[in-house]
Amino acid sequence: MKHTLLCTTAVTLLASTGFAQMAAAQTATELAPIEAQEPETEAGTPSTPGSFTVTGEAAAMSRAASSDPLQMISRAPGVAVQTNGGIASLPSLRGLADDRVGVMIDGQQSTNYCPNHMNPVTSYIDASRVERIVVTPTLSPVSLGGDNIAGVISIESRAPEFSDGGVEVSGEVGASYRSVSNGIGASLQANVAGEKFSARYDASWNKADNYKAGSGDEVRSTLYQNYDQSLLLAARPAADTLFWVRISQQGVPYEGFANQRMDLTDNSSTSVQLHGEGPVGPGILMAEAAWRSVDHEMNFLSDKGGTPTGGMPMLTQGEDVSAKVSYDTPVEGVGQVRVGAEMFRASMDDYWPAVPGSMMMSPLDYININDGERNRTGVWGEWEASPAPAWTTLLGLRYERVEMDTGDVQPYSWTGMMNMPDAMAATAFNAVDHAREDDNVDVTAKATWHPGSNLAVEFGAAQKSRSPNFYERYAWGRGSMSASMTNMTGDGAGYVGDINLEPEVARSLAATLDWSDGEANGRVLRLSGWASSVEDYIDADRIGSLKDGSPMLQFANHEAELYGLEASGGLPVWQSGLGDTRLNGTVSWTKGENKDTGDNLYNIAPLQGLFSLENRKGVWTQALEVELVDEKDTVSAVRQELRTPGYVLVHLRAGGEFGRVRFAAGIENLLDQDYDLPLGGIAFGDYKYNGKVDPFHQVAGPGRSFNLSVNVAF
Repeated sequence: MKHTLLCTTAVTLLASTGFAQMAAAQTATELAPIEAQEPETEAGTPSTPGSFTVTGEAAAMSRAASSDPLQMISRAPGVAVQTNGGIASLPSLRGLADDRVGVMIDGQQSTNYCPNHMNPVTSYIDASRVERIVVTPTLSPVSLGGDNIAGVISIESRAPEFSDGGVEVSGEVGASYRSVSNGIGASLQANVAGEKFSARYDASWNKADNYKAGSGDEVRSTLYQNYDQSLLLAARPAADTLFWVRISQQGVPYEGFANQRMDLTDNSSTSVQLHGEGPVGPGILMAEAAWRSVDHEMNFLSDKGGTPTGGMPMLTQGEDVSAKVSYDTPVEGVGQVRVGAEMFRASMDDYWPAVPGSMMMSPLDYININDGERNRTGVWGEWEASPAPAWTTLLGLRYERVEMDTGDVQPYSWTGMMNMPDAMAATAFNAVDHAREDDNVDVTAKATWHPGSNLAVEFGAAQKSRSPNFYERYAWGRGSMSASMTNMTGDGAGYVGDINLEPEVARSLAATLDWSDGEANGRVLRLSGWASSVEDYIDADRIGSLKDGSPMLQFANHEAELYGLEASGGLPVWQSGLGDTRLNGTVSWTKGENKDTGDNLYNIAPLQGLFSLENRKGVWTQALEVELVDEKDTVSAVRQELRTPGYVLVHLRAGGEFGRVRFAAGIENLLDQDYDLPLGGIAFGDYKYNGKVDPFHQVAGPGRSFNLSVNVAF
C-alpha cells in the first residue's frame, strides 16, 4: 500500500474539522482530553493536551476483543504493541518499546523476570479489572516515575467504594468469547461497602487455543491459559483520608510465544500493595509500599516439540520490594509544589537445570544470573504554576541512583567441547567486578497556552534516563544455544550482555495542539509533533551467527534519533431518528535511526491510521472501523528484520447497556484478510512446528473473529 491512500484519507478528515472557529474562543479553561477511539471523555477525567485517557465505554468495547490491557490503547496515536504472548503484549510509545516505557498498575512498577520478557507488568492485571488507562508520552511529569525514556502508561483498577449509609453489597459477573482462537473468559467482582470500610474481590480466568490467520492456517504457539484474583480492603476514617491494602495472586499454567524459541510453562506471582493518603498541613501526604514474588518457568510446548518430561527447563525467581512517599501542597504566590522519594529493590536468580542424558545440557545447572540485584533510589520535586491567566507551566527534576550487581556464573560443563564457548565466557565474566552504579537525572519542563476555551497548545522539553536491565548487562553466554535464549524482541537473534553499558539518556522536544468547536459531541482535532535524541541508546552489534543463520548480537550503546507526527480528530456527520453519527480518525508516523551505523531502529511501526464511523442511539452504540497500515520497509539490517506488506482491515463493533446487563460484540477483520503483524517478529513457532525447513516468516495477524462479552451487575 502506498502512502497516498492513507495520507489522503487523513487530510480529508482532519481538514474537515476546520480551524475557522479557533478565533471565537474567549476564556482560558482546561480542555477535555480526547480518548483513544472515543471523541469525548467522561466528566472528572483530568488530563493535559499531551496525554490521553481510555475509560468508560471505550474500555468496555475493547475488552470484548482481548483480555490484554494494552489492546485498549493499541490503536491510539503514537501507541503500538509488540507481539508477545496472548496474555500481555509489550508496549511501544513513539518508537520506544518494552522497558523504555514506564508502565504502572495503580502506581506500582514490576520487574520483567524473564530473558524473553514473558511476564511484563501488564500480565498481572486482566482487562476486566481496568477502570482507566492514562498515557503520557515523551513529556511525562517526573512525579509519575523514573527509569523510562518513552513516557508513562498508568493503568488504574477500580477505586475503593463506600456507602452513604449502612452496608451495600454489589458486584458483577462477566463472560467473553472470541471465535478466532476459541477463546473463553470469565470474570467476577464482588463488593461490600460501608461508610468507613469496604472490601472487594476480583477474579478472572482466560483460555485460548492457537488462533487462525486469514489464510486459515494456525499460528503456532499462540495458545494460553491464565487466572488472577485480588482482594482489596479499604478504610476511610475521614472524607479526605484513605487507606487500602490489595493482595493479588496470578497464575499462568501455560502460554505459547509465537516469536520466541521458548514457551512459558508456568508463572505464578503473589503481591501485596499498601496505600495511604490524607491531609497534612495545607497539602496531601501519600505513602505506598509494595512487594511481589515471581516464580517463572520456560520450556517447549507441543508446537515446538515439547514433552512432559523433556525439553530444556529454564527457571527464574524474582522479588520486588518498593516504597514511596510524596507530598503535594499549594504555596501561596508560587503554585502547586510536589516532592517525593522512593526506592525499588529487584532481586533475581535465573538458572537452567541440567537435563539428564544430554551431552550439551549437563552435568551442571547453567547459572545465567546468580543473586542479581537492581536497586533504585530516587528523589524528585515538581512545580506547577499559572504565571498568567492563559498559561500553565510544569517544571520537574528527578535524581535516581541505580545500583546493580550479580554473583559468579557457570555453564552446563566446564570441560565439554560443546560447552567451550560458554565455559570461556563464564571464566571471563567471573574474572571482573560485576557491580555497577548509575546516576540518572530526569528533567521535564513544559507549558500549556489556553488562548480560549476551545484551544490549548502544549509544548516542552524533557530529559529522561533508563539504566540497563538485568539481561542487557549480565547475560553472558556465547554459545549458539545459550545466547539464543536471551531475546526480548522476537527477532530470532541471540543476545549477549555487556557489563559496561551506560544508561540511555533521551532528550526530547514535543508539542501538541488540542482544539474543539465547543459543542457537545462536536468537532475535535489534536495534532502532535515530537523528536528525541537518545545518547547511549542500547542497540546491538553483530558478533557472530547462530546455528540456524540468525545473528548473534551483543547489546551496545549507540546514538539514536527518533521523530514523528500524530493526528486525531472527529466530527459529527449527521443527526436523525436513527441516532447521532460521527466520523473519528487517528494517524501516526514514526521514524527511528541509529546515528552511528545509519541502520534503522528495530520494530518501528509503519505509517498507520484508524478511521471509524460511529452511530449512537440511546443506550446503543455501533461502529464501522477501517484500519490502514502501510508497508514496513524501513527495517533493521543488523537484526535481519523482515519487511511486511501494507494492509487494510475492516472491523464492526456494537454495544449497549440495558438495565443491569452490559454487552459488547464485534467482528474483527471482517473480510478475513491475511496479513503480517509489522511488530510481530519471527514466527518461530511455525518454523519449529514445520521441522525448521521453511525460511523464517513474520508472525501472521488473526483472521476473522466473532467476539462477544456479557456482564451482569447485581
